[in-house]
Amino acid sequence: MKLYEKLENKKTITYILGFIIILGIVAPYITPYDSNDFSFQPLQTPSRQHLLGTNYMGQDIFSGLLIGFRVSVGIALSSALISTLFGTFLAVVCAYYEGIVEAVIIKITELFLILPEIIMIMIFAAFTRPGVSNIIFVISFFSWSRVTRIIRFKAKIAMRYDAIQYALLLKGGIFHIFIKLWKHIYPSVATMFIIQCSKAIMYEANLAFLGIGDPTIKSWGRIIRQAIDYEEIFLQHRYVWWLLPPAFCIVTFILLLSMLSFNVEDKYL
Repeated sequence: MKLYEKLENKKTITYILGFIIILGIVAPYITPYDSNDFSFQPLQTPSRQHLLGTNYMGQDIFSGLLIGFRVSVGIALSSALISTLFGTFLAVVCAYYEGIVEAVIIKITELFLILPEIIMIMIFAAFTRPGVSNIIFVISFFSWSRVTRIIRFKAKIAMRYDAIQYALLLKGGIFHIFIKLWKHIYPSVATMFIIQCSKAIMYEANLAFLGIGDPTIKSWGRIIRQAIDYEEIFLQHRYVWWLLPPAFCIVTFILLLSMLSFNVEDKYL
């Protein structure tokens, strides 16, 4: 089996993503050095002591890259989970109540849909207190609307099924109806969660690259920003071991998520 065919396999992609997530969790315990240690000689080339060399501040780049796993992937998963759950909740409320409740939610959703997500995220993140929790909140706040729009469509279709109509006749509450709906909408919810993850990691990288957020927190976007700030980054091939690794991590993570979402869509939708 060719490498590309292996990567098309959902299990293979899931294992790779699972490894990345586990790596992010254990990153603080496996980094060779403290990512904030400034005691090394600046601008060292890759060696056995420093696998990716050091930056102009004397920090070990490989240690920062591992910590970046934890921060970037953690922000992506957290904001994607919040936005997906909130968007799904509003979608189910729309399908269950209809009438004025649905109309109000639809209008609010349409308002958020027409707002440029990345621009609003940058503006609000710039005027909030720096920190991971605020970045997660801002990304989640402006990225739930597409989830609501798509899941509402699936939930409205599922509400016509006999089993759910029967539950409505028995005066089933919204929680009971949600359980009935779940088996019909969970493939779409899973797909939207994956898409939200890829968007969130890209948004976080953009914010860090623009210098928005906590400058003391290492992330892939922050490492790229530090590399670009160094004027001689493209001299003596320093970009190869300083700029390219975090960029490669971001692109690889997004590609894996995209391939996983395609697999989920092909199988369930």
